[in-house]
Amino acid sequence: MRSRQKKSAALVRPRAAVVRGRALMKPLLPGIVALLLLSPAFARAAAGLADSPSAFVRAQAHGPVQWEPWSEDTLRRARAGSKPVYVFVGDFLSELSRATSQQSFANPETAAYLNQHFVCVLVDREENPALAAAVRWYLQTVKQTDGWPAHVWLTPDLQPYDGGGYLPPTQEWGALSFPLVMRRAGEAWTADPAACRRQAAQAMAMLTAPGPAPGLVTDLPARLERAAAAWGATFDAAHGGFGAAPKSPESELLRFLLGQSPDGRAQTLATLRALQQSPVRDPLDGGFFRRAVDAAWRVPYRQKTLGDQARIALAYLDAAAATGDDAFAAAARGALDYARQRLGAADGHFAAAEDATAAQDAGYYVWTAAEIDAALGGAAAAFKTAYGVAAAGNVSADDDPSGTYRGRNFLFRATPPGDAGAEARLTADLQKLRAVRDRRPAPARDERATAGAHGLILAALAQAARQLHDPALLAAAGHTFAFVQQRLVTSPAGDGRRFADGGEPAAPADYAALALGCREFARAAHRTDADALADRLLAQADTQFFDSARGIYLAAPATMPPGVFVRAPAGGDAPAAEALALLAGAPAGPAAAMRQALAGALSDGTAAPGDTLLALQR
Repeated sequence: MRSRQKKSAALVRPRAAVVRGRALMKPLLPGIVALLLLSPAFARAAAGLADSPSAFVRAQAHGPVQWEPWSEDTLRRARAGSKPVYVFVGDFLSELSRATSQQSFANPETAAYLNQHFVCVLVDREENPALAAAVRWYLQTVKQTDGWPAHVWLTPDLQPYDGGGYLPPTQEWGALSFPLVMRRAGEAWTADPAACRRQAAQAMAMLTAPGPAPGLVTDLPARLERAAAAWGATFDAAHGGFGAAPKSPESELLRFLLGQSPDGRAQTLATLRALQQSPVRDPLDGGFFRRAVDAAWRVPYRQKTLGDQARIALAYLDAAAATGDDAFAAAARGALDYARQRLGAADGHFAAAEDATAAQDAGYYVWTAAEIDAALGGAAAAFKTAYGVAAAGNVSADDDPSGTYRGRNFLFRATPPGDAGAEARLTADLQKLRAVRDRRPAPARDERATAGAHGLILAALAQAARQLHDPALLAAAGHTFAFVQQRLVTSPAGDGRRFADGGEPAAPADYAALALGCREFARAAHRTDADALADRLLAQADTQFFDSARGIYLAAPATMPPGVFVRAPAGGDAPAAEALALLAGAPAGPAAAMRQALAGALSDGTAAPGDTLLALQR
């Protein structure tokens, strides 16, 4: 339309006038775009997002892109129209999702192009795991890329014809930018919709091609030994952990290696001791950060999640059982105390995470030496020695190129424990500092933990209660089990929902993790009803999602959810559904198929996922 208007104006105005007119209009374009974005259609879309239970989706409600929710109404209108559908899949804890929103989507020209050429749909991958898995499967299979956030362009009949993983706002280091890929998708559809449909049909043929059936594996112990050796080759003898930065605790891997060999046991114990003394463990509240951005565990990534507390608590509990070392039990207690005190509610419900990765939260977990002096007075000198506080800060410039932590300190235990009196004084100092920190603006929280995260924390609470003979932990596990029964299981047959406050059905990993939690609670509390519920949950996962020919769970049930274009493998984040189901005691038939599939995927010389190795070992 705009091109036709320009052509008509050129017929009645001299060329110089056209040029002057364009020059006059250029500074007005942002205002015109803003007026367009405040149209009734945009207001309706924004209102729909503002009501979403997802914090990730709500955060986009008032941005310039005319987002619509993934709903049957949106999909129906998309199919009836002639515009392709652009889908952005992100999540609350993804810094790259936030960066995309703040950079690419906040650009008025980019937003205007999206609004003009596409039906724009925003998806929280935690809310819609079946669609997220389909998008990821498309990117892996057709685009040979992976990761979150993800972009996909669909034809009006909801088949993918273009897409990508994270796309920066500008061309960087040879990576394609979001504006470039966006315009490529828009111009391709404008020029030749039939060609885009053919491209989508080819993609669908690739996505729906039968996967290979797992072969018979007869040398599983040898495969596990080789996998352990592959991980051992990456062990960081100086700092603990595996591989290069960024480094994650790899909780299931540690549990596997602990029981695999003397070398694996030594690597596990060294890593757990290093983590316990490092800034990755917050000494003020006992919680563990998700990972470290450096190789020496000195700079934690400023997120703590419910699932990670459960997983690392289980690793420390296994180490405590294997060694009798009370320090390992204390670390497990600390992670669970953090989960209960910071994320938990009295009714057994938990929030998903605390996230301090936004720029405004950079100072929440760090301290200047002057702040320690002001809070502790005469006790400050001894505390600063014990917890590694330096006047110039304890984060090196190499690990902090942006200068975010210049002059600041992460707290970590830098000296060995002293006598009982000295340790009591340090504990009191930590409590004072925690009170000071609690007066700082709190990090953002994701209030909606999945059923799977509840299952993991139930398993950790129950194992800790049984192993440490702790009635308080058993009571906490009982509250969470009751919450699972009342709010997450929706039928006597064991149907589940993904969130307690929503209608989203449970995903395979939700069913398997809940079953694991119920199984552990049954052992701790001698509750036959918990064992029976675990059986029903696993049966539902099998009925709805299991592909017995391939030995894997699919992300979508046989009755496909609206708009999901393929039943993709569940895959995704660890722990995987198959590993969780095996740990929870899956029935013999599915268990045998899963074990063959997981074992067949082990490749010599490859560091296989820790959850796979743990499940095959147990």
